[in-house]
Amino acid sequence: MSTTTTTWHTIREASMISGLPESTLRYYEQIGIIDPIARDPSSGHRAYSDDDLEAISIVSCLSATGMPIDAMREYLKNRFDGPEGARRQMELLDAQSLRLAARAESIRMQQAYVSFKTLYWRAIAEGRERDAEQLLEENRDIVEKVKRLQVGGKAGQ
Repeated sequence: MSTTTTTWHTIREASMISGLPESTLRYYEQIGIIDPIARDPSSGHRAYSDDDLEAISIVSCLSATGMPIDAMREYLKNRFDGPEGARRQMELLDAQSLRLAARAESIRMQQAYVSFKTLYWRAIAEGRERDAEQLLEENRDIVEKVKRLQVGGKAGQ
């Protein structure tokens, strides 16, 4: 019979290992993203096991991708469900990939807008008003796309 010893970690250690603030660790436990954490009987402080740290590390990575909380919760539950869980993991990750692609496109449009406005203001600064007006005319589509990002982008972020 083999005995394994559990290494216990403080919330500060869990925070340092995961890169998540202590307040976020408490919040994730409160809303059920991570399972309830054991308490030290003498102090009542949270005591994180190595298994807890593994789950928290997964959450930290998913959070860094901007994955929504409900998807993170489901992702953690799917880990132990064999091939069916793996299929659901792929669906969650595919959905996150699409969200990231949309964000990347938004950033690309924002960069295009900044580049065009830099050229516009350079033309104004150099007294080339006609060139500036032509830039405005040529880049109306970028202006409209960036306006739409501002209206629709807030809800998707």
